[in-house]
Amino acid sequence: MAQSAKRPYLPALDVFRAFGILAVIMIHATSAIVANYDHSATLYPLYVFLNTFTKFAVPVFIFLSGFVLFYNYYDKPFTTRAIGQFYKKRMSKVLIPFILFSFLYFAFTRLAQFGFSDIQTFIGYFTTTKFLKMLIFGKTYTHLYFVVIIIQFYALAPLMLYAVNRFPKLSKHIVWIGLLIQWLFIYKISREYHLISPGSYAFTYMFYFTAGAFIGIYYVKLADWINLTRNNATVQKIVATVALWVLFLSSSMIMVYFYYEKRLTGLSIINTSLLELVDEVRCVTAAIVLLQVSFWIYTAWNKMVVKALIHIGATSFGIYLVHPIILYLYRQTNASGSPILFHVWVAGGFLLALIIPWAIMALSAPFKWHWLLFGPLPTKKKQPASPIQPSIQG
Repeated sequence: MAQSAKRPYLPALDVFRAFGILAVIMIHATSAIVANYDHSATLYPLYVFLNTFTKFAVPVFIFLSGFVLFYNYYDKPFTTRAIGQFYKKRMSKVLIPFILFSFLYFAFTRLAQFGFSDIQTFIGYFTTTKFLKMLIFGKTYTHLYFVVIIIQFYALAPLMLYAVNRFPKLSKHIVWIGLLIQWLFIYKISREYHLISPGSYAFTYMFYFTAGAFIGIYYVKLADWINLTRNNATVQKIVATVALWVLFLSSSMIMVYFYYEKRLTGLSIINTSLLELVDEVRCVTAAIVLLQVSFWIYTAWNKMVVKALIHIGATSFGIYLVHPIILYLYRQTNASGSPILFHVWVAGGFLLALIIPWAIMALSAPFKWHWLLFGPLPTKKKQPASPIQPSIQG
């Protein structure tokens, strides 16, 4: 394939990332409340809604990774040197922070659970096969499995890029191929081989990755459909957008209702396979809706707000790594008292889990070593012609 002109940097993608990380923090800030709060309380349905509605977070980040990788690399020459640079750039800035935080979180949980007796015992925690398995599957803390998935997609991406470059017609079919792979893995392979953690494998999310890859490949043709404005609106585009939003909202409400009823009664009102299909529709439409919203916000919202969102998005990988420890420490505080104070306490956990890691990223960015812990952080203003930089993690 002939090399085309360099594609422009899309700053709206950092707005996308910002809303993605806000969704992640919302899920984690409300998870314990949904599990333990009085189910008959007046605001309990609101907590279920906030927790369930935002559970598109991981799929939309995977969608974005597919979008960014194929948007950036689809038209580039596919050489051994290019592959080596790809792995060096991405793996080093994701794998090293993942390993360091895996050790940190494992150490933290051992200390919280068993305390510190002596250095030999403490070091012994890290020399077991249990720790090795937890490290490989991203289980040293609940959120790290996502980084394992991204690393797997980075490993697969050059092979997929080679395939669509070697056979250009394949790019038009990449979405349904991804969906087929996802279904085969979920309904056949994971069950046949009794995989303990199917959610830790990239194939469980292949549909979302390939959907993002498809839009990344054909973004130039699809841009006017995604970034719909008064100047480019047509009847077809308006109808397509309305249909997209209806699918997203209706599938989201089905998921919220399902989980609310299951919390109340313990019964599943929808067949598991059907629920998986509804969730797939919800997540892929959520990703496209979020793209539309991000472009609109970047164009129309107050510039200071947009600048803040872009910075949150650009530091989202570091925020993702750090925020669970903030929530854990915050939850050690006393939440007893009036219901109003309890709800204020919950909101405070969400805000601190965002603000403190965000501040840490901002303070760390000037130091050269920041990428070892937090991956790439913005250190200067990006220019429109610059390549897209990854952040959770494209």
